[in-house]
Amino acid sequence: MCEFGRLTRCIVGSVVIVISLTWAQSGERKKWTTLDWLQQLNYSHELHNVTSSDGYQLQLQRLPRIGARPVLLVHGLLGSSLGWLCLGPGKSLAFQLHQRNYDVWLANLRGASPYGRHHLELTDVMPEFWRYSFHEHGAYDLPAIIDHIVEHTKREAAQHVDVEQSETQAQQAHQVLLIGHSQAFNAFLVLCSLHPRFNQHILLMQAMAPLARLHRQVRFDAAQVRAIMKFVKKREKAKKYELFPPGELRKLCSKKRELCEYYTKNLAGSALSNKKLLDIFGYEHLLQGGSAREVRHLQQIWKSGDFISYDYGPIDNMQIYHGIEAINYNISQISVPIILYFGETDAIATPEGVHGIYARMLNSVRSVRRIASAKFNHFDFLLAGEVKTLVNDKLIELMEKFLEGKLPYIIE
Repeated sequence: MCEFGRLTRCIVGSVVIVISLTWAQSGERKKWTTLDWLQQLNYSHELHNVTSSDGYQLQLQRLPRIGARPVLLVHGLLGSSLGWLCLGPGKSLAFQLHQRNYDVWLANLRGASPYGRHHLELTDVMPEFWRYSFHEHGAYDLPAIIDHIVEHTKREAAQHVDVEQSETQAQQAHQVLLIGHSQAFNAFLVLCSLHPRFNQHILLMQAMAPLARLHRQVRFDAAQVRAIMKFVKKREKAKKYELFPPGELRKLCSKKRELCEYYTKNLAGSALSNKKLLDIFGYEHLLQGGSAREVRHLQQIWKSGDFISYDYGPIDNMQIYHGIEAINYNISQISVPIILYFGETDAIATPEGVHGIYARMLNSVRSVRRIASAKFNHFDFLLAGEVKTLVNDKLIELMEKFLEGKLPYIIE
């Protein structure tokens, strides 16, 4: 994993990481942000600031490998870049990819705390700030992020001394390997539907627990959806447009453990280890943010039975879409190769739902893989104790087979 010329430095770095993790107790680590992890471990990193065309200012964290293939990790609903780091160097995907000599970039989409909370004109206490769903993530955030990565890595490749190697690096810099969890797949679909040029900039999309149509493809019922929407309406009535400020879910679940367990099992599914079902709520910064409109958009998709844009109502739809109905995203034009991963007991990205995506995207989906565990839910993709062997190792293995042109066509 370490280049020969850097062996000594790599050994020293590993010792520093072990000492740092030993010093920091598990409870303390659960309070860490992304930057806390990188700084406490003295892990080489860069910070990049990107502004979307509609004014949101987003911070990317990079674990640099100059000249290596860039990999972009994109979080889902209520997530941030922290989800790719929070189990540490031995288990979390960002560290594992960097150790495999990939140039790792961590996205923070609008609303993610604290790295997606700035705007050129708005503040996050203004209702206008929270008027977004995964549509804006794909229409504005991902274009700005990927363009930045491509341009930055191109400049680095151009500065390389070895001309022959520079040409190879320039080609690699032109395309990004994309990995997303949950709602990140929705943002990817929007991106490639509205901005077809990104079909050439994304070399491969690996989607863990992907969402799309939802109708009759989830394991919770209409009554539970109504309960969620009742909560959302209550927040909006109180003029609280952020669903969960940092730390709020943690406090809620410490007080109402049984209620929290009920909704987690019903909305996320039975975990690999149900003794650790609520572990995700122990993290101060892991489940936070989220706009009311994000949930409303998912509810509209669940109700409509199709992958549609946000429905503003007939009058506003006429102004925005030039028709009285929300538009269907044209996903048939997406040509990026895709690998889908699903967990057997995931209640929202169900096996049926993931196979439904495959059925609609036969030209793009190259493989559909089941996580090899009888129980594996929506959050296990980030936090399961065995995530390295069950998810990360397999994901990296298939990615490298794809890059070699040897990816087998397997639908599980």
